[in-house]
Amino acid sequence: MTTWGRQLFAECLAEVLGTFALILVGDGVNAAGVLIGSYDPIGVAWVWGLAVMIAVYLAGGISGAHLNPVVTLVFSFYRKFPKWKIVPYIVSQVAGAFLGAATIFFGWRGFWESAAAKFGVTIGQPGSQRLMMVLTCYYPNPAAVGTGPRELAKVSTGTAFAAEIIMTMLLLIAILALIDNLNPQAPKSNLAPLFIGIVVAAMIAIGGPLTMTAMNPARDFGPRLFGYLAGWGHVALPGPRGNEWWVYILAPTVGGLLGGAIYGSGFCRWLQKPSA
Repeated sequence: MTTWGRQLFAECLAEVLGTFALILVGDGVNAAGVLIGSYDPIGVAWVWGLAVMIAVYLAGGISGAHLNPVVTLVFSFYRKFPKWKIVPYIVSQVAGAFLGAATIFFGWRGFWESAAAKFGVTIGQPGSQRLMMVLTCYYPNPAAVGTGPRELAKVSTGTAFAAEIIMTMLLLIAILALIDNLNPQAPKSNLAPLFIGIVVAAMIAIGGPLTMTAMNPARDFGPRLFGYLAGWGHVALPGPRGNEWWVYILAPTVGGLLGGAIYGSGFCRWLQKPSA
């Protein structure tokens, strides 16, 4: 294997492990909240923020800790990340998310049946997104709002799409600002992952009831694919409405690219650069 091949392998492995850690912690707190009721929504949001922080510290020194196809695309378009690495990175991120979801599913295997009985649902049947939400995202939040036709009507596809665009746009603007060496307000001493985690926690806290705040196609699609194979079938893929799988891919991608464009073409120019 060539030197660049070994380097790419190490970077992709870091993306797999980082995204695995992200889902292990994030979906882990989802499992605790949904299956045994041990966390409230704000607690879930904060643990997801910690999950991001842990994953970025874990993988950052090797791959840059993208952990999100949107970050990879934005870095390629606006930070000179090599375009030939886009596909390997994204495949690695989806694989890590898939493995993280599988670990949570089997780790909590003793709780699924009792939770299904408690909620009056059958895995793979309508309404079972109340359990599948442990692994992936739905709109509106099945636990907070419900799964019936009247509840689903409270959040339209357009509303969910717009919410994911806005939240991912803000996330990418925040990431780019936090890692910009020319930004005098950027955190020092390698504290950027902490603040990125705080941003993620804030976005989940405000957007959780609407869309569960994916902001990351790999975070949603990897576990969604696992859920399909694990017995949820169409409830996982394509989803109860038939469009969840692409909404959580396309909307974050649009939002992230919009955020990158806003920061890269204008916002960063307005920063008060430190004097020489």
